Amino acid sequence: MTQFFINFSTVFVQVLILFIFIACGFAGAKKKFITTEGSKVISDVILYFVTPCVIIDSLAIEFDKSKFIGLITCFGAFMLVQIFTACLVHLLFRGDDKKTLRVLRYATVFSNVGYMGLPLQKAVLGDEGVFYGSVCVAAFNVFVWTYGIVCMSGDRKKMSPKGLLFNPGIIATTVGLILFIFSIKLPMPVASAIEGMAALNTPLAMMVIGFNLAGSGIIAALKNKNVYFVTALRLIIIPLISLLTLYLCGIRGTLLISLIIACSAPSAAVTTVFSVKYGNNVELSVNLVALTTLLSIITMSAIVALAQLFQ
Repeated sequence: MTQFFINFSTVFVQVLILFIFIACGFAGAKKKFITTEGSKVISDVILYFVTPCVIIDSLAIEFDKSKFIGLITCFGAFMLVQIFTACLVHLLFRGDDKKTLRVLRYATVFSNVGYMGLPLQKAVLGDEGVFYGSVCVAAFNVFVWTYGIVCMSGDRKKMSPKGLLFNPGIIATTVGLILFIFSIKLPMPVASAIEGMAALNTPLAMMVIGFNLAGSGIIAALKNKNVYFVTALRLIIIPLISLLTLYLCGIRGTLLISLIIACSAPSAAVTTVFSVKYGNNVELSVNLVALTTLLSIITMSAIVALAQLFQ
């Protein structure tokens, strides 16, 4: 137990640093330094520039056979976790209110691997953690543009091959893999620019989350029993099942911790984006993202600390 609390305090400090950035975004929203339009612009900068640079920067290393095997293992393991969760939510969440049902399922399946996962992987595990975290982001993108689209729209025809192949995350992953497999070194000015852009991920992503928290109605959300169910599944049950399964499959070390960080992250911010796009319960999506994000300061610290005992 002593080691657990040591691990917990170490991870908690790192998560707390992220929440300081979140507090800046929250204050910016309340003081109207950051507007809704400004938040959208920052989100676009993260989506189209910062996250791709994080992925490319993490993959632009000399080829290593063990890392390549870890890359394949990481991608497959995270995809299996998402597929398992998708099957689970279709058994657990049923009803006639499709607009609410879709949000509940989506918020449970998709974790915030980019905004919350990558910064924590960087803080706790360093460059190797970001390497595997970027692979989780790639798997996340594949699942978002296939199952995610069908889940939120309720229409299989909405699933677009173009959206799958040409989104920023997949393009960046493809570029990064080419650099990694062929051990291609980028010219110094380009590499430095990518590294500098990647460094923006943590503060910008956290501030966007803080902005969204400022506009959420968490108190109202607490009156909905489904919110508690989603929160428990997203933050506790799924991460613990994932930890046990991955451990029994022989996954250890940095790879295990990276995967658990990705699996224990709160509901993805994109939940709200797709709720708006397909006319689902937007208020519920905002509240779920906000509540799971707030509670993750404790749950992520505890889950990751527990995982460190098994590495």
